[in-house]
Amino acid sequence: PPLGRRARRQGRLRPGLRYLTRGATPSDTVLSRHGEVITAVRDVLEARDPGMVEPNETFITGERDEVCILIIPHHWLGGVGLIVLSDPPGLDLRWAAVTDLIDHDQIDLGHVVDRWQLPVKRQMNQLVASLEQELSRPIEWMCTYRGSASSPRRIRAVLDINGRRVVLHVLSKLSLWPFPRREVVESTSLSSKDPPTFRLPVPIDRLLKQA
Repeated sequence: PPLGRRARRQGRLRPGLRYLTRGATPSDTVLSRHGEVITAVRDVLEARDPGMVEPNETFITGERDEVCILIIPHHWLGGVGLIVLSDPPGLDLRWAAVTDLIDHDQIDLGHVVDRWQLPVKRQMNQLVASLEQELSRPIEWMCTYRGSASSPRRIRAVLDINGRRVVLHVLSKLSLWPFPRREVVESTSLSSKDPPTFRLPVPIDRLLKQA
């Protein structure tokens, strides 16, 4: 069938879908270019239903019709999440701390874990396998407190990616006073059942307005 007719069936919302239903509404042009990727990622999320991913916080954004960005944040890490970036001629999975989408600098500065050439149809099994693996990737949630304060002055998410420790900076408050510091480190993932002790919500309302 013609590309336009086929595209309207790919990536469109089906009854009962919960993930990647918010944000920018993909046009027919976007679906013709990225529909298979959107559908594949959505199907993995629907099947795995990761414990620390809130369906209403997953969303679609992009740059005109050329670039499609799928954002899958951890529910309690303040914007830290997995990004699927479909930007012809390539597609990649990356981790980033996304707290503002007024521009895409935070996404551009993310850390890539896997990359493919488009069209990805012949490598779809690799994309699905990699995505499933990333849903279980351990994340060190590092909170630095000043003295006996109950709220941290500094928050980082640390991941081991391809043998390299990658740091995503989530929060940093300048302090000129040399108070004693204590650091609390917890382990979590997108698939964890239990949340970390210190929980920082995703700024989803702001992100959706900017998407």
